[in-house]
Amino acid sequence: MADPLSIAASITGVAVPALHAARLLLDDLQKIKDAPETVKRLEGDVSFVNMAITSLQEVKDQKWESLGGSVAQMSKETIGNWKRACNRFRTELQRWTSHSGDGRLTLRDRTKIGFMKQEQIKTMSEQLQNWKVTIISVVSIATL
Repeated sequence: MADPLSIAASITGVAVPALHAARLLLDDLQKIKDAPETVKRLEGDVSFVNMAITSLQEVKDQKWESLGGSVAQMSKETIGNWKRACNRFRTELQRWTSHSGDGRLTLRDRTKIGFMKQEQIKTMSEQLQNWKVTIISVVSIATL
């Protein structure tokens, strides 16, 4: 079995960049002052997953030992997937709002986000829900 300190360090090693990527995405979402409701909901989802990852970082070293290496590996993969999704969605969001400035969406960008990109936003939100459940489950089990 892996050393619990190395497990905790490896979780922190993937959590910190993931939290940074999510913070950048959250900042971009918050800058859109007149965003459609689906974007606002996504903003809340991103914040919630960030809190869950932060909670995961606070799991004590001895808890990781009792959880086992497979749970730690699953957690690392989930956090890595979260980071990649945040980076990908942030890139898409910047492309979708390329004609807007100063936090206000142009009619063209509002139409793009409000109608044409709804499925992608919903898919991201569904993925967030899955990651949230996975991370919260690990935190809950570790703290029991």
